[in-house]
Amino acid sequence: MKTIMVVDDEQTLRKTVRILLESEGYAVEESETADECWKKLQTISPLPELVLLDIRMPGMPSIELVKKIKENSKLRKIRIVYMTAIIGTKEFTKKIEGVIDAIEKPFTNEALLKIVQEAISYEVI
Repeated sequence: MKTIMVVDDEQTLRKTVRILLESEGYAVEESETADECWKKLQTISPLPELVLLDIRMPGMPSIELVKKIKENSKLRKIRIVYMTAIIGTKEFTKKIEGVIDAIEKPFTNEALLKIVQEAISYEVI
């Protein structure tokens, strides 16, 4: 079973995404902030295949979390997809090293599942 970490300061969104992903057979971990995610990544087993990461949250900036994950030899193969309400982020994301894609909020269940499946199949070198 593949594990996905959902990182968002909106509890309702985390819960909704969790229910959807678990119904599709994924194990789901949640974090409210990038700081909490970083702490969990130090101890969690198995590591998530994918982190769905909100861009704007209190605490550590999401781009800092991406940098830390990609600089850590144990974590660098984790795939990262941004979830954001910021229009135009999908194109911007292509320029951020370590982020595979972005999905704009609000998103449909079908759109989220499609991007998750694509991200999970993306080969990280």
